[in-house]
Amino acid sequence: MSNSTRSAALLLFIATLVLCVYSAAEVKVTTDTSYKYLDLVLQWAPGSCYNFKYCKKKIPNTWTIHGLWPSVNYTNYPVNCAGSCAPDIAGLPGDLVNKMEKKWPDFYLDQDHEGNEKFWKHEWCKHGTCCTDLLSSPRNYFNKALSLYDTISLDNTLKSAGITPNDTVSYTFSALNKTLTSSLGVSAFRYWCKEGDKQVLTRVGVCVEKSNEFSWQDCPGGEFEDECNQEKEFYLMPGSAAAAVFFNSGLVFVVLARILMLI
Repeated sequence: MSNSTRSAALLLFIATLVLCVYSAAEVKVTTDTSYKYLDLVLQWAPGSCYNFKYCKKKIPNTWTIHGLWPSVNYTNYPVNCAGSCAPDIAGLPGDLVNKMEKKWPDFYLDQDHEGNEKFWKHEWCKHGTCCTDLLSSPRNYFNKALSLYDTISLDNTLKSAGITPNDTVSYTFSALNKTLTSSLGVSAFRYWCKEGDKQVLTRVGVCVEKSNEFSWQDCPGGEFEDECNQEKEFYLMPGSAAAAVFFNSGLVFVVLARILMLI
């Protein structure tokens, strides 16, 4: 067996092992379509891609949408509520697709090169189909997520509070909470981080009422995978610090990227 073959086999084993551990430790999904609120999850690509080699060469340097998730709590939510699912992304209005390209991109490496369209299909099929009582179609689902994203305007909100990308300056969660509370009028949010040489913020979740008003509400609290330690300070990494390296390494790297994407 050649060295390259052994390396590929080892990486595949590691990917499989990580997937097994992740599947055992992460959320409890259910065929029950009931939910209590919606979780608008925004992601920061420079943080997600920091010390992670399986991102695209060009990644956004703004907060972008990961998804709008109907949820019971942090570790329990319905998924894939439509059974078979084949949304017609090509049939969406051009202006909507243009907004999604900018505000809802997929920045992880993708072996089949479907990119954004595959990501959007996934979010609708896994999460959007479980809130059709409020958002009856992919078009409605994507439009509402974009509208909520625009309302938060997280880049401007953080910048106005002096919380800007910097790999040498850290911030407190009390300052982050105060900023979001002042902007949105609620006081409990959800934060994801990655740990290493420093605690790096990767995602922010803002919770939305299950109603036609889609008002903000306090997130329910509780433990979840990759939550931040709010007793420690965090870094909002700049794009220059992210590991944006191309790899032409096939399926194993894509599997690892998708696992850590937590989709």
